[in-house]
Formats: sequence, structure tokens, C-alpha cells
Amino acid sequence: MMRRWLAMAWVVAALWLVTPGGSFGMGMTGGRDVINPAIDFKATLTDKDGVKVGCDRLNIGGDVQLEGDMGRGRLRIGFENIRRIDFGGDSRDYRTATVQLKNGQSVSLKIRNSLTFYGQTTVGLYQIRARDLQSIDFSS
Repeated sequence: MMRRWLAMAWVVAALWLVTPGGSFGMGMTGGRDVINPAIDFKATLTDKDGVKVGCDRLNIGGDVQLEGDMGRGRLRIGFENIRRIDFGGDSRDYRTATVQLKNGQSVSLKIRNSLTFYGQTTVGLYQIRARDLQSIDFSS
């Protein structure tokens, strides 16, 4: 009986490894595709050292919206509404993201330093954490 359960466990483990669920997250985060997000947004990301990286398919863990704290609440802003994001206010866990909207308004959000942005460059998939960013300029 014990051998049968062990054999079944091996079969399940082997199937898990050869199916998409066993891809160990290559290109995926939490079931969302960071390589091919739902909408293709183009942007130029500038890090704290001034290095600029142009990319397509910009996303945050597969999502195409920025989410952060605004006061005691949370706000989500779709990338389609954003012109530029400036990052500042370094602390251990959080940064301030000043979001300039296409309608001319500006909103400040508190976001986690560990928030990771992904984008496709001509040479491969680029990823950078919010703590290392200076700004993001979205292409129209």
C-alpha cells in the first residue's frame, strides 16, 4: 500500500514538472504573464544612476496598473492614464510615486520598494524594483 502511494506521488510530481504549472514561474508571476501582458505599453525607465532603458510591454507582475497607498486607502491607476511617474522619498520599505496623469492631474502614492517592474527590451526581459527607479516616461 505504501509503495502505491509513493509511486503515485512520483507520477504527480513528474506531471507537475512537465506541465505549464511546473515551469517554476519562468515569465510568470502569480499566474500573470510578465512577458506578454494584456496590453502593450511602451516606456523609458530611468534608474537612480541615470541609466535609461526603453522597453515595450511594461507591466508590474503582469498587471498594467500602478497600485499604492493614498492616505488610508489604496488607489489603482491604469497605465493608459499615466504620462510619467517620478520616484522619491526613500525609506526602508516604501517610496513615493508622483504620478502625472494624461489629463494634467498629479497624484502621490506610497508604494513598496520591492515592487518590480518588467519590460521587454531588444535584448531580453528587463526587470527593476521601485527602490532603484528615478522615473518612468510612458510613450504616447
